[in-house]
Amino acid sequence: MISDPFLLPAVGFALTVPIYVLVALLFGIYIPELFPTEVRLRASGIVNTLGRGATIVTPFLVVMLFEARGVAGVMALMIGLLVVQIITVWALGIEPRHRSLEELKGEESPSAIPQEAS
Repeated sequence: MISDPFLLPAVGFALTVPIYVLVALLFGIYIPELFPTEVRLRASGIVNTLGRGATIVTPFLVVMLFEARGVAGVMALMIGLLVVQIITVWALGIEPRHRSLEELKGEESPSAIPQEAS
Protein backbone atom coordinates (compact mmCIF):
# COMPACT_ATOMS: atom_id res chain seq x y z
CA MET A 1 0.00 0.00 0.00
CA ILE A 2 3.07 2.25 0.06
CA SER A 3 4.06 3.82 -3.24
CA ASP A 4 7.09 5.88 -2.16
CA PRO A 5 10.18 3.90 -3.27
CA PHE A 6 12.28 5.26 -0.39
CA LEU A 7 9.69 4.57 2.29
CA LEU A 8 8.87 1.03 1.15
CA PRO A 9 12.16 -0.60 2.30
CA ALA A 10 12.01 1.22 5.63
CA VAL A 11 8.46 0.08 6.34
CA GLY A 12 9.26 -3.45 5.15
CA PHE A 13 12.28 -3.55 7.45
CA ALA A 14 10.26 -2.17 10.38
CA LEU A 15 7.56 -4.81 9.87
CA THR A 16 9.90 -7.75 9.27
CA VAL A 17 12.50 -7.31 12.02
CA PRO A 18 10.09 -7.81 14.97
CA ILE A 19 8.82 -11.02 13.38
CA TYR A 20 12.34 -12.41 13.04
CA VAL A 21 13.25 -11.34 16.57
CA LEU A 22 10.23 -13.18 17.96
CA VAL A 23 10.98 -16.27 15.89
CA ALA A 24 14.62 -16.27 17.00
CA LEU A 25 13.61 -15.92 20.65
CA LEU A 26 11.06 -18.71 20.39
CA PHE A 27 13.41 -21.07 18.55
CA GLY A 28 16.38 -20.29 20.76
CA ILE A 29 14.86 -19.86 24.21
CA TYR A 30 11.26 -21.00 24.66
CA ILE A 31 10.99 -24.12 22.49
CA PRO A 32 14.05 -25.95 23.91
CA GLU A 33 12.70 -25.47 27.43
CA LEU A 34 9.56 -27.43 26.57
CA PHE A 35 11.40 -30.74 26.24
CA PRO A 36 13.35 -32.92 28.67
CA THR A 37 17.12 -32.88 28.32
CA GLU A 38 17.27 -36.39 26.81
CA VAL A 39 15.29 -35.37 23.71
CA ARG A 40 15.75 -31.60 23.69
CA LEU A 41 17.90 -31.29 20.57
CA ARG A 42 15.89 -33.80 18.55
CA ALA A 43 12.52 -32.35 19.58
CA SER A 44 13.69 -28.78 18.96
CA GLY A 45 14.92 -29.84 15.53
CA ILE A 46 11.56 -31.41 14.66
CA VAL A 47 9.69 -28.32 15.82
CA ASN A 48 12.04 -26.02 13.91
CA THR A 49 11.60 -28.17 10.79
CA LEU A 50 7.82 -27.89 11.05
CA GLY A 51 8.15 -24.14 11.52
CA ARG A 52 10.36 -23.83 8.45
CA GLY A 53 7.84 -25.91 6.49
CA ALA A 54 5.09 -23.51 7.50
CA THR A 55 7.32 -20.64 6.39
CA ILE A 56 7.63 -22.26 2.96
CA VAL A 57 3.88 -22.85 2.56
CA THR A 58 2.63 -19.52 3.94
CA PRO A 59 3.63 -17.25 0.99
CA PHE A 60 1.74 -19.48 -1.45
CA LEU A 61 -1.32 -19.43 0.78
CA VAL A 62 -1.08 -15.66 1.16
CA VAL A 63 -0.94 -15.14 -2.62
CA MET A 64 -3.99 -17.36 -3.16
CA LEU A 65 -5.91 -15.60 -0.39
CA PHE A 66 -4.89 -12.17 -1.63
CA GLU A 67 -6.17 -12.95 -5.12
CA ALA A 68 -9.45 -14.35 -3.77
CA ARG A 69 -10.17 -12.09 -0.77
CA GLY A 70 -7.69 -9.22 -0.87
CA VAL A 71 -5.93 -7.75 2.15
CA ALA A 72 -8.88 -8.56 4.43
CA GLY A 73 -8.58 -12.28 3.66
CA VAL A 74 -4.85 -12.31 4.36
CA MET A 75 -5.28 -10.38 7.59
CA ALA A 76 -8.08 -12.73 8.69
CA LEU A 77 -5.82 -15.74 8.10
CA MET A 78 -2.90 -14.21 10.00
CA ILE A 79 -5.09 -13.12 12.90
CA GLY A 80 -6.73 -16.54 13.00
CA LEU A 81 -3.35 -18.30 13.09
CA LEU A 82 -2.13 -16.00 15.87
CA VAL A 83 -5.28 -16.75 17.89
CA VAL A 84 -4.65 -20.49 17.44
CA GLN A 85 -1.06 -20.02 18.64
CA ILE A 86 -2.16 -17.99 21.65
CA ILE A 87 -4.74 -20.59 22.67
CA THR A 88 -2.28 -23.45 22.16
CA VAL A 89 0.45 -21.87 24.30
CA TRP A 90 -2.10 -20.81 26.92
CA ALA A 91 -3.59 -24.32 27.14
CA LEU A 92 -0.50 -26.50 26.64
CA GLY A 93 2.50 -24.29 27.30
CA ILE A 94 4.56 -24.22 30.45
CA GLU A 95 6.26 -21.29 32.14
CA PRO A 96 9.88 -22.33 32.81
CA ARG A 97 10.97 -19.02 34.35
CA HIS A 98 12.98 -19.38 37.57
CA ARG A 99 12.34 -23.14 37.76
CA SER A 100 14.72 -26.02 37.27
CA LEU A 101 14.07 -28.82 34.81
CA GLU A 102 13.62 -31.19 37.74
CA GLU A 103 10.77 -29.03 39.06
CA LEU A 104 9.12 -28.88 35.66
CA LYS A 105 9.44 -32.63 35.18
CA GLY A 106 8.05 -33.21 38.68
CA GLU A 107 4.85 -31.43 37.66
CA GLU A 108 4.38 -33.75 34.69
CA SER A 109 4.79 -37.10 36.43
CA PRO A 110 5.89 -38.53 39.77
CA SER A 111 9.60 -39.14 40.15
CA ALA A 112 10.79 -42.54 38.94
CA ILE A 113 13.53 -42.58 41.61
CA PRO A 114 12.21 -43.93 44.91
CA GLN A 115 12.97 -41.77 47.91
CA GLU A 116 14.77 -43.52 50.76
CA ALA A 117 13.51 -42.97 54.25
CA SER A 118 16.01 -41.31 56.57
